[in-house]
Amino acid sequence: MKGMKFYGELITFILLFITNFRVFFVRHTKTDPLASLAPISFCIAILQVIAWGFDLFTGLALFISFLVLLSNFHALFRYSENLYIDHYSPLMKFWAIFTSILSVFAIIFNLLFYPVELNNHKLGIKETLINKTGTFRTGFEDAKPFSFTKVFITEFKKNPLSQLQNPNNKNFTNTYQINTTENTDNKNIVIFISDKRADTQYYKPFLQLLAKEGHTIYSADFFCNDSKWFHNIADSKPFRRFFLCAQSVLTPQQFNSQRELYTYNISQELKAITNILSQKYQNKCKFFIITDVMGKTALSDFEKSNSEKIIGTFCLDSVSEYKTAGYGCVEQTDPFLAKILGTKKESDLFITKYLVLRTNQAIQNAINQAEKN
Repeated sequence: MKGMKFYGELITFILLFITNFRVFFVRHTKTDPLASLAPISFCIAILQVIAWGFDLFTGLALFISFLVLLSNFHALFRYSENLYIDHYSPLMKFWAIFTSILSVFAIIFNLLFYPVELNNHKLGIKETLINKTGTFRTGFEDAKPFSFTKVFITEFKKNPLSQLQNPNNKNFTNTYQINTTENTDNKNIVIFISDKRADTQYYKPFLQLLAKEGHTIYSADFFCNDSKWFHNIADSKPFRRFFLCAQSVLTPQQFNSQRELYTYNISQELKAITNILSQKYQNKCKFFIITDVMGKTALSDFEKSNSEKIIGTFCLDSVSEYKTAGYGCVEQTDPFLAKILGTKKESDLFITKYLVLRTNQAIQNAINQAEKN
């Protein structure tokens, strides 16, 4: 899915470059149909923000496309009236040069920080999105067509039809050989609650590889009206991650001062997702819950008051080798943020695989202990 975001951005920047560079190739009087690429690029940039959220790349695409749209306003008007042109003004050429340079820079920048993706089919896993609507106060139900989705629950589990169940298939080989019993009886379900400086998509390689080991995993992203993080537009799905990341990097003291609020919000999420899954499995399952930095206190409190539902917990930041704690697997999913945090892109997923190893060990230990009891 991150690859779709990348290609969407790349297409936007290429269209912007074509839109800008056309002004240098006017040789005779003609209409200017390529001017229509300006509003098309702007619309694509807006859709990218809505679909994937606001970050440096989607923000850059939105900014450049807005500049191009403004600079092509008169060209669009002439084209809509079927008027002919035989030259462009010096000011138009200046803006074309400026925005062309920005577009080329953006294309190079995008290619340099291309995300690393894992293919579900090659891993032998199945990914399913479950949409819910509602609030923490009133409860949640399946989202109907044209209703506003407030909870995005992603299920990762081993695909029983996958060719990877053939032991001779060598399409993907783990660095670590992990012995595990496939969790096909659904008695023990793994729940993942992310740090809000990321969401499911930014932990996806970890969740995919953990599911490959036979676990059924549910990762939930909540964007409810009665769960406030900033009490403004930054609470919305496209902007929450960006503003939390920016705050934690630029003003860490202010970010850390909000820990009680974070704990309260994540406590609500833990209660909600366990209730949703308990209903789904008719209270016949127990949960192993994984979280990251922001959810540590909430998970500890929840475990104490709901011990009958939980067989074990694990916090990713307990792994010292995990240098981007709280931000997810950004070495694969957001290499630019990884660079800001002092790490680099990891195509071999070494640390992510080690996180899977440690998490899988914790799950197996919890299952073994529960069976003894």
